[in-house]
Amino acid sequence: MISLPNFLLRNLLQNDVMNKLKLQFVVCFVLLTLSAFTGCSGNSDELPTGKVYGKVTYKGKPLPLGSVTFIPDGMGKAASGEIQEDGSYVLTTYSKGDGAIIGNHKVMIISERDTSNLPAESAAANEDLSLIPEKYSMSPKTSGLTAIVKEDGNEINFDLK
Repeated sequence: MISLPNFLLRNLLQNDVMNKLKLQFVVCFVLLTLSAFTGCSGNSDELPTGKVYGKVTYKGKPLPLGSVTFIPDGMGKAASGEIQEDGSYVLTTYSKGDGAIIGNHKVMIISERDTSNLPAESAAANEDLSLIPEKYSMSPKTSGLTAIVKEDGNEINFDLK
């Protein structure tokens, strides 16, 4: 039998972990949504892009899942790409695989364990769901990652420590 205090504590722990995850995803969603509005008035407003692809590794090994987001230093829409099992990614801004807006970018990388198949108690007990240090996923300002996108193809790799 579960006592009420244990139930509440477990529920609060689970909610704390979930709130942290939700906050990270909300920040990414807001950044991407706000940047999307800068390019929603038609193709004539699309800024030039350069194809961007690469690999993300952590401690020398490919990062097997997550997302990479490039946020332009100036005006323009953010670009994002899903990290594949081999650590590779391809960025999209306006249409699939078109890359990122030419220029300087701050970069944010998110990679978290999938807890959808774990019992709530197990997910709540494991507060460290991120596969990489939090600084890379909390904000483009804290990640310390930057990139310069040029007109030609850009292979941009990230070796996270």
